[in-house]
Amino acid sequence: MEEEKTLLLEQLKNIERMKVYLMSRINAIGGNRNAIRRTTVYPMAKVKPMLIDGYPVFQFSFEGALPLYKEDDRDYLAMIRHYYFRATIDAYDFSKIDFQFDKSVIIIAQHYENKLIRDLDNRNRKLIQDAIRHTGLIGDDSWWRVWNVDIGFLDPRGNHVQVYVVSQDNFAEFIEVLKKRNYQLGHIPDPSIKEGILEKYESDIKVKDDDNELKPEDVMEQLSDAVAPHFWG
Repeated sequence: MEEEKTLLLEQLKNIERMKVYLMSRINAIGGNRNAIRRTTVYPMAKVKPMLIDGYPVFQFSFEGALPLYKEDDRDYLAMIRHYYFRATIDAYDFSKIDFQFDKSVIIIAQHYENKLIRDLDNRNRKLIQDAIRHTGLIGDDSWWRVWNVDIGFLDPRGNHVQVYVVSQDNFAEFIEVLKKRNYQLGHIPDPSIKEGILEKYESDIKVKDDDNELKPEDVMEQLSDAVAPHFWG
């Protein structure tokens, strides 16, 4: 049982390494159109500033469920940290936003496609908050300036994460709006976009195989032996 657990965790890490490689290829063929600058991750977050009943709300939408948090695996954690940081920062030109919340609430709304038992208290939430802090929207994230709220919703359309930043003064009103309109507010990336990009990637790899370049399985083997860089110093 322990050997199987170790093997599965290592395979999960290899998947993340392969994603880093795929992301670089997707960017190379111009498939990451939502990015405002050349980036190393895919898919990007969807970022949307909104006015709801006259008060500002900033929304960040991420595809899929939050990945597992493994504190004892620094390589894996570095890759996850890098993904959420770049997916957030590179998805929007925050220099256009002349606004900063004084005292705010960050609401992590995790949408799940079924009712399997899950723990909303996933510590990777902190990675998203750190990325949002770097956008300049919330200044520092000391306990008295930034509150954190976790909420879960059932959504048969699939797993996704919606993050909302709102003023503490408007929090009570917005949480009622969110409970009623979470389905309509949620932004889910179009899966057909990813499928098209991956099809293009596969065709490129086939051409390169004919030129005796590295095959995907060879790349995977190399990546499995690589050490993830420390993206945040």
